[in-house]
Amino acid sequence: MAIVKTSQILIDAIREMPGVFAIVDKNLAVISHSKEWDAALLTAFTSLSENSGMLRVKFDRAFKKATLGENSYFIEDLPHKQTRYKYKFSRIDEDPCLVMIQQVLLTRPKDYRKELLLQETNKVADIGFWEYNIVTDQIYWSEVTRKIHEVPEDYVPNLEDGVNFYKEGENRERITRAVQRGVETGEPWNGDFAIVTYTGKEIFVNARGKAEFEEGKCVRLVGTFQDITERVNRSLKLKSSEEQFRLAFENSPIGFLILKVEELQVLRSNEAFQELIKYDEEQLRDRKLTDFFTSEDFDRYHLKFQNLLQGKISKIEGEYFFKDSFGDILTCSMFASMIYDANGQPKELIVQIQDVTELKKKREEVDRFVEVTTDQNTRLINFAHIVSHNLRSHTSNISMLLNFLKAEEDEGEREVQLDMLNQASDMLNETIDHLNEVVSVDIDVKDKEELDLNGYINNAERSLRGLIVNANFKVYNQVPEGFKVYAVPAYIESILLNLFTNAIKYRDPKKKSWLQISADSKKGYTILSVSDNGLGIDLKRYGDRVFGLYKTFHKHSDARGLGLYMTQSQVQVMGGSIDVKSKVGEGTTFIIKLHEKD
Repeated sequence: MAIVKTSQILIDAIREMPGVFAIVDKNLAVISHSKEWDAALLTAFTSLSENSGMLRVKFDRAFKKATLGENSYFIEDLPHKQTRYKYKFSRIDEDPCLVMIQQVLLTRPKDYRKELLLQETNKVADIGFWEYNIVTDQIYWSEVTRKIHEVPEDYVPNLEDGVNFYKEGENRERITRAVQRGVETGEPWNGDFAIVTYTGKEIFVNARGKAEFEEGKCVRLVGTFQDITERVNRSLKLKSSEEQFRLAFENSPIGFLILKVEELQVLRSNEAFQELIKYDEEQLRDRKLTDFFTSEDFDRYHLKFQNLLQGKISKIEGEYFFKDSFGDILTCSMFASMIYDANGQPKELIVQIQDVTELKKKREEVDRFVEVTTDQNTRLINFAHIVSHNLRSHTSNISMLLNFLKAEEDEGEREVQLDMLNQASDMLNETIDHLNEVVSVDIDVKDKEELDLNGYINNAERSLRGLIVNANFKVYNQVPEGFKVYAVPAYIESILLNLFTNAIKYRDPKKKSWLQISADSKKGYTILSVSDNGLGIDLKRYGDRVFGLYKTFHKHSDARGLGLYMTQSQVQVMGGSIDVKSKVGEGTTFIIKLHEKD
């Protein structure tokens, strides 16, 4: 006896089945269909399967699930026909893959407009709708309800899952009891609950529902669903903020006042303010804030509070003078801001007042101490730099002259070199004297001296005579005779020594090396220019690091990256500025700008 497959039986029987049915293969070719499908839906089904919009996406998703053996469905709205359909998909055979599609009418034209209006209203209010048919065991969730639960489009709700979305424990127990009472007694429910969405997020909802009865028997449950997370969090935050504020207000060591908006009368004050102003709570009640201001501060205070009340500013902060009950004047730091009600209207003013009289005195003392300390630190830093850098220039020069002296046999030349050695020694002693000035407690860059610039240029040349001669280096001094510079002696000497030493150290061995120095006065400033024809600096590469500490730009064995850093530091300490222009292979120009005599 031949065995007939179930799918074949359905294919044969479906033509006589009441309702709208079709059996299709995996390519959506219709294998068999009911008469109602044949009469009303074949053309519509073909257009649906070819549709490229969201409806087609829903159709394809449901159809694919069915081919994998999972029952699925989607809802189709036809506003122009004022109807809504549900398409159910189920696989009836695996090989070959056959899927049965059933169309179910959910809403008839006479009910559609009413239901559509209700849904649109609920969407605007962000309220979801749900319905459970006890007889057919079918659940319907509106779009908003599905959105609140964060379920995928193809999710099929059921009663058990609907309850299990409620957070386990007290929330789930409450909704279960409410539904049971509704089914048994017809009592409606309305409560706020915590649920856990499909994606695992905990939110708060307002759930309402009621039971509908026919012939004394519950046949349907309907209700609404609204996300109230924001409202609940706002309420919890408000309660927490109010409690925190109360504790802070009462226990703060800083004075607080709550004032009426228009009259600025005291509504509440904490103990800290009462102690500060030397009034008790009763004495302060109904007093105005103006009672505590000095006459000198009244106009300034009044204008700012008017601006705050009119919304022109959001807060008031600053130092004001207050009078206590004995008439003593206190320097106080005040901060005031508005408290608004739920409608955004000014409700109260909160004012924070702290006595800073002693703090202000201490702050002034600290400022004076910092100023002295900063000045001393600057002197010590420059002292350390001059010791480590400038003295090396002198010792290198003396060492070079001693080598010349040892090698020289002509007595006349030896006399010249001994004279140069004595000059170098004198320059070393002068630098050491300047070091004493740098670390002297009494030195002040505000008491700079008017100096003969040519004298310091000549001293720099004498200090470096050995290095200049050895390098066959030329110095062209174009500074006018008698030109004055307003500077700290130790610093101008250090600056010239550094720039001269740099030019010698980084000369181009392929050229006859030279350094040119010039000076001019412009608009209250002395402009000092020092140029050389040395190796130059790649400013595109090193421009932001030229004056950096320990930054070097050439592979020179004696490079330390200290001289230019120290030069810039000393120029800035004297209130001036230094700039650099340079091209690789052509040379470098340093431009120093110092104030003329104050």
